Amino acid sequence: MSHSFEQDYEEQLAMQDDLVMLREDLISELQAINQYESHIFNLENEEAVNTLEHIVEEEKEHIAELLRLIQNLDLAQAEKFKGIL
Repeated sequence: MSHSFEQDYEEQLAMQDDLVMLREDLISELQAINQYESHIFNLENEEAVNTLEHIVEEEKEHIAELLRLIQNLDLAQAEKFKGIL
């Protein structure tokens, strides 16, 4: 059974919707890192600082995972990463 033009178009739209959501998630992760690092700079409690530093490292892992996923779904983006990573 072959795909029709309409099915291919709908799949492309769904993929674009997925990429929009993943890119928004990436933005949120970056914003979270900025917020945590700002808090770390202003906190006086060592335990709180250590906890937020740990969370920042986890957020950075999330960023790496999201970037890998976006590259897998967007071949044009993957080509851009090849040139710089």
